[in-house]
Amino acid sequence: MSNNPVTLEQSWRPDLRAPIVMVLAGLLVLQLLLALGLGLGSGRALAPGAANTPLLEATPEAARRIQILSADGATTLTLVKEEPGWILPELGDAPVLELKVEQLLGALAELMRPLPIATSESARQRFKVADTAFERRLIVEDDSERVLDLLIGDSPGFRRVYGRLAGEPGVYDLRLAQSDISTRADDWVDPGLLRLETAEIERIASRDWTLTKGADGAWTLADTDQPLALEAVDALVMRIANLSYRGILGINDDPGYNQQDPELVLTIDLVTGEQREYRISRLHAGPDHVLKDSAQPWYFKLTELDLGELLETAAADLIDTPARPDSAEPVDALPEPEHDSTATPESAAAAAPTADTAHAGTAEETPMPADGEPTPATMSAPDPGLD
Repeated sequence: MSNNPVTLEQSWRPDLRAPIVMVLAGLLVLQLLLALGLGLGSGRALAPGAANTPLLEATPEAARRIQILSADGATTLTLVKEEPGWILPELGDAPVLELKVEQLLGALAELMRPLPIATSESARQRFKVADTAFERRLIVEDDSERVLDLLIGDSPGFRRVYGRLAGEPGVYDLRLAQSDISTRADDWVDPGLLRLETAEIERIASRDWTLTKGADGAWTLADTDQPLALEAVDALVMRIANLSYRGILGINDDPGYNQQDPELVLTIDLVTGEQREYRISRLHAGPDHVLKDSAQPWYFKLTELDLGELLETAAADLIDTPARPDSAEPVDALPEPEHDSTATPESAAAAAPTADTAHAGTAEETPMPADGEPTPATMSAPDPGLD
């Protein structure tokens, strides 16, 4: 056998041209082209860098509209960004707590696309992120298009939810709190719409009393010159200036609000010249109350805890009433001697000690004079029987 390399090379070349080898090579090339085509056509879902791309395709500042749908589709919360901030159109454009919106958008901006934990339809149903079975659906839009459409399902742990981008099969374990995506409008309303600066309040009047603040900052109560209970006055002013509420009922009056028969009407004058009237009534149904501020279009829902002592405050509660001194007997007083109603003057005289009996027990203790001689009082009387 020849060991010439040229001879060996020429010996296997005919084998490469064999029909079976050509067919296998063609199949290999076809498989490579097919795999490349599938990778390019699948888009972002199978792209090599998909695991590091953000879920939110816009910056938080670009967001202009947020929609949160409930599981049954019956509740849709809509937040809209207008000047000067976010509002709730369904509640008469009530202002939204800006911090809560910033918290949600900030959390979404930090979400990076992780590796999916499942991709099958059965898994989407199990984790409640299917197209027709989900817990929440979160949609974020900018000025021109939808930048996020996220289906949110069960929570596997603290501040974690299962999520899936609409139109994609992958189910993700996301760092997001369900409390950040509430569908209750009251969870988004700005809680400070009734707050006032105590320094700006110069007069508060009800049907029964009127408080006025003087130039020196001291409060006076109308129709009395008695000193005020300063702690009670300060607590009342603080309560009115920092009234809290549980939600907004809307901008339309309702007979159930009972505003025609208010429990309390407060007139508040501010140093700016603005005057506000608070009409507080009790709801026909339930223990809650309704407050209508003349300076705002909304009806606010308050509880007994929000109002505190405000409804029961009377003019007498604002006056400093001095405490009455106690009429208790002195501690050092001696008890009265007992009086025997059966005693007579004779028995009292008999019971009184005489001079002799009073000194009977002291005769032996009478001191001796200095010279040692007995005194007459200490000498024994002579025995009459002796001579």
